[in-house]
Amino acid sequence: MTTYPYGAAIRLTTQVQGGVTPASVAVTILLPDGATSGPHMPVDDSDGAYHYDFTPSQAGRHIARWVTTVPSGVDERAFDVAAMWSQSGIVSIEDARVHLNLTNTAEDAELREMIRAVTEPIERHTGVVLRRTVVEQHRGGYSLVLHKTPILSITSVTGIGSALDQDVAELLPGEMSGVVRRRDGAWISGPVTVTYTAGRTDVPPHIRLAALMILQHLWETQRGAATPRFGSDEAVWDPRFGYAVPRRALELLGEQVSGIA
Repeated sequence: MTTYPYGAAIRLTTQVQGGVTPASVAVTILLPDGATSGPHMPVDDSDGAYHYDFTPSQAGRHIARWVTTVPSGVDERAFDVAAMWSQSGIVSIEDARVHLNLTNTAEDAELREMIRAVTEPIERHTGVVLRRTVVEQHRGGYSLVLHKTPILSITSVTGIGSALDQDVAELLPGEMSGVVRRRDGAWISGPVTVTYTAGRTDVPPHIRLAALMILQHLWETQRGAATPRFGSDEAVWDPRFGYAVPRRALELLGEQVSGIA
């Protein structure tokens, strides 16, 4: 299933079975927030083929539901829309092509999916890499421990109920620890909603290389789980298919690997 960039027009298509022209055809899109868009009248491309150009205004899972009459039919197809600014990934599509020795753009759609996929396992070890806005609720105290690091900035700390808002200028955030205290050491009344920006201003070389290693591993191993032994038709299991993140990438990320080095 393809993931599309936020705000870009998406061409939705359907094909009526048998290539006949139905009495009516319409498409309705279920949006991520549960609302619907449509029904919309699509463009007739002849021989039972139709398309509708849809521009998403929300990120997340969408479902396009095509309905025809005479003949009666229903066709549902899901598609995802990536959040704004999340398309770039830890590495660029150009870097991925170079690393995989690809000389054309034919595999770009699959590469983009894999680039997005490696972000979460990378960030499990390094903290947030791609800049994003985070909203969390905390109970208050002499310190708040934010869940996502590194912290780039705190936007607001808003009191819930009778709790007081906090002036962010009076707060001292620990960039890597995630611990936030008042500069005067006073109690932070809660509960509060904290809005902040986490991530990095650049991607360090070791994180970038680890991402490319994981990408290469996924790219190579998704092409089959076994290979013939030289000079034989017997398939041999490749142990690389048993894991998604190679050890050398973990070592670049600073993971403490057990066992003998």
